[in-house]
Amino acid sequence: MIPSCGSPRYNALLPAKRHSDDHQLRVNRVLDYISRHLDGELSLARLAQIGCFSPFHFHRIFQAVCGETLNNHVRRVRLERAAQLMRAAPRRRITEIALETGFPGGAEFSRSFKNHFGRTASSWDRRSPLEKSKICKAPQEHPFYALEELTRWKNEQQMSVRVSRLHAFLYAYIRVFAPYGNSRLVDAYHALLAWLANRGTETREAVFIGMSLDDPSLTPPEKCRYDMGVAFPREPRNRGMLEDIIRGRGRSRATALPTQAECSRGGLSLREFEPQEMASMHCVGDLGNVDRAWHYLYRVWLPGAKFEPADLPAMELFVRLPEEIGWTTFDLQACLPVVRR
Repeated sequence: MIPSCGSPRYNALLPAKRHSDDHQLRVNRVLDYISRHLDGELSLARLAQIGCFSPFHFHRIFQAVCGETLNNHVRRVRLERAAQLMRAAPRRRITEIALETGFPGGAEFSRSFKNHFGRTASSWDRRSPLEKSKICKAPQEHPFYALEELTRWKNEQQMSVRVSRLHAFLYAYIRVFAPYGNSRLVDAYHALLAWLANRGTETREAVFIGMSLDDPSLTPPEKCRYDMGVAFPREPRNRGMLEDIIRGRGRSRATALPTQAECSRGGLSLREFEPQEMASMHCVGDLGNVDRAWHYLYRVWLPGAKFEPADLPAMELFVRLPEEIGWTTFDLQACLPVVRR
């Protein structure tokens, strides 16, 4: 766990920790920029400027923090984004998706797709897992549900998909690398609790949101990233997803918005989100229930809806917190950012 800002242990580690955190926060800024500009210029010089690094040293700093070269990371996230779009919109042309994700044309995209996933883009049915991929986990680690099974599960659970408005918010977060199968997400959660207590904010006055930046069925586990953070609505008197969760806890007063300096002192990154449409399912149950909700959203609902996924991470909005119901049962909104076609 990250020590609290006022503790002797924190102060003893402060010089080294600040230096390490500074690199991490600036690389996080670069990673977020890459995700939002896959179809734009992502040169070393441009990305070094985004992170305020010297171009002469940025490549080594990026590899030290992320465990892969900058070029490999850009190519990988472009291909994974393309695979997500192909799966969400089976009828879209491959060339169109290639251009949208930053490839100059279909030929280069096809070569890169085959080199990365071990099969051609045109041979993939866009439904089954890319289990022949060189980078995926064993297929049994990623349950694959038949479409009929997902529809039956949704009806039995009496669940539905709602498209709602998520209003603008500030997001103070900790980025966790290789988050699965260990305690890193729980550690990040407790660090956020300590940060909130240190600033005098009750947990009921903000909404915890987890954001999976990568699809574990496409991204190797050691490269997966997950942001665990706290959302602060910019306009708490609005009626929207965040505000409804806070009101449901019996809270309605506005809390002070975090600043960049405040977050940096606590080892957190800060990001601003604009208003966004969300397709969501309210999940109550174990991880299997949550997993089926994501499969349903992507594989059943999305291909038949007049939406496609926005270029933003999927989000899990915690309605009730783990200290209320534990870490084996979840009460959350599984939210897919969408735009109208």
